[in-house]
Amino acid sequence: MDLVSVIVPVYNVEKYLYRCVNSIRNQTYRNLEIILVDDGSPDNCGQMCDQLSKEDDRIKVVHKKNAGLGFARNSGLEVVTGRYVTFIDSDDWLDLSHIENLYSAVTGAGADVCIGGHTIVSELGEKTVHPAKLEQKTYQGNAVVEQVLLPLIGPEPDYPNDVQLEPSCCMSLYDMRIIREHQLRFLSERYAASEDLYFNMEYFHYARSVVVTGETGYFYFVNNQSISRKYKPEQFDRTLRFYTEATGRIRQYGLEDKAGIRLDRSYLMRVRVLIRQIAMSDMRFQDKRKGMEDILEHPQTKSILNSYPVDSYIPAMRILVKQMKHRRLLAVYWMIRFREMGQKTGWLKEVFHRFGIKR
Repeated sequence: MDLVSVIVPVYNVEKYLYRCVNSIRNQTYRNLEIILVDDGSPDNCGQMCDQLSKEDDRIKVVHKKNAGLGFARNSGLEVVTGRYVTFIDSDDWLDLSHIENLYSAVTGAGADVCIGGHTIVSELGEKTVHPAKLEQKTYQGNAVVEQVLLPLIGPEPDYPNDVQLEPSCCMSLYDMRIIREHQLRFLSERYAASEDLYFNMEYFHYARSVVVTGETGYFYFVNNQSISRKYKPEQFDRTLRFYTEATGRIRQYGLEDKAGIRLDRSYLMRVRVLIRQIAMSDMRFQDKRKGMEDILEHPQTKSILNSYPVDSYIPAMRILVKQMKHRRLLAVYWMIRFREMGQKTGWLKEVFHRFGIKR
């Protein structure tokens, strides 16, 4: 059995760290290297990591100055000795057979990487299963580009959802030979949004075989207390860099014609997320208006809104995006506010049902 390395960036999670690490230690797949990267955590996580390493000789600890999630993963990659590697966020945890299932799938298919799904867990313990939104099979050669890499960049206009393939690296098992050969590393999320996406774009560009499994034993914990109600302008700066970085890779791969419109949709989705965050924040209304205006009046946003086939969206989303396109700030603001209130009270769902509107 091959050695599998598990990289866990650790920062300010002393409440959840043991749950995460113990779920790895107790895996049915035993031949593990567990790398805990203490990213300059201000709480007791550093000491907890050291204690865990004394309890289990499979655990390595890397202490470093705080630099964020992406660079913490890079620090883990520097010391990996396993044939395969996967990543876990330190407030999440794994089903006991998760790694064994991923390993069996990737080796059984002779693939370069195995993609799995995940299960979202709320603070109340409510679970929602999210299988990977790709057919469960092995993709080879050009099919890796057409059916894996392109959906990762973004869905086509007629796809019903904004995300077709999750960009997260945490639900996959990667072959370290490709990572080493091409010196793949993560960008900093403090520089550009969606640091997982660029890593996966590069990896799938080089991969020749990808297997998708029905495994959903990665438990993604939604901690509402960690969700910020603040908005900072640098969040939009990171979104602009996301578009620039992803565009550069698309050009490098010669995929402009196929991937351009997919990336545009991904950009618009991220813009809507930022605008929603502004609308639902505790900022003063005039500051909210200014924040939305800065985003919607930006040349990049205007260009994409003017060229994207907005009518391809489902009805409710189409109306919102058209208001964004024409910079009707008050309409955008109140549509988001009413939608959020409606989702909380349930009345909006009833309206959609009565009028046969698909959200």
